[in-house]
Amino acid sequence: MDAFFASVELLRYPQLKGLPVVIGGARRHEDDLLARARERHPGRDWSRATLADIPLDVFPRLSSYVGRGVITTATYEARQFGVGSAMGLMKAAKRCPDCILLPVDFDEVRRLSRLFKQAIREIAPVMQDRGIDEVYIDLTDVPGVEEEGGQVLAGRIQRRIFEATRLTCSIGVAPNKLLAKLASEFNKPNGI
Repeated sequence: MDAFFASVELLRYPQLKGLPVVIGGARRHEDDLLARARERHPGRDWSRATLADIPLDVFPRLSSYVGRGVITTATYEARQFGVGSAMGLMKAAKRCPDCILLPVDFDEVRRLSRLFKQAIREIAPVMQDRGIDEVYIDLTDVPGVEEEGGQVLAGRIQRRIFEATRLTCSIGVAPNKLLAKLASEFNKPNGI
């Protein structure tokens, strides 16, 4: 999956698309961003507001982070600043202080992980689970593989995953797992 943890949050906060965002730090207990939005923008009617209505100035930035947390993942926009997975948040704050920091919502990540894997099994039932955001798929006995080829099936899998989750993924098609893993890194996001 492409920047999975960050992509999950961008579904919740579409106003952050195209911005440098990192996921990490403290675990989400309760979303208090709407409460902060009400405080910072008291003249606005918040009675029907959703998370997508939260103004950008309400989101916490890396510049104000203090602690020993690490990045779970970063959007591609944040990666342009040299910020990435497993990096300490304090180090990332030096590289991109205006980067938005969001905590991990493990429940939502697990829910979307189950959905994308189920979408794959509908097309290619032989799958090896490699974690919350990665799988290996055996296309050998999938109907149509001989006529359509692996790239066509990969495109069908991508479309099915997007229909099920609204998330993108990158798929490497190769005769073995190592080459498929390497190939999946090309043309991210949403590459084949």
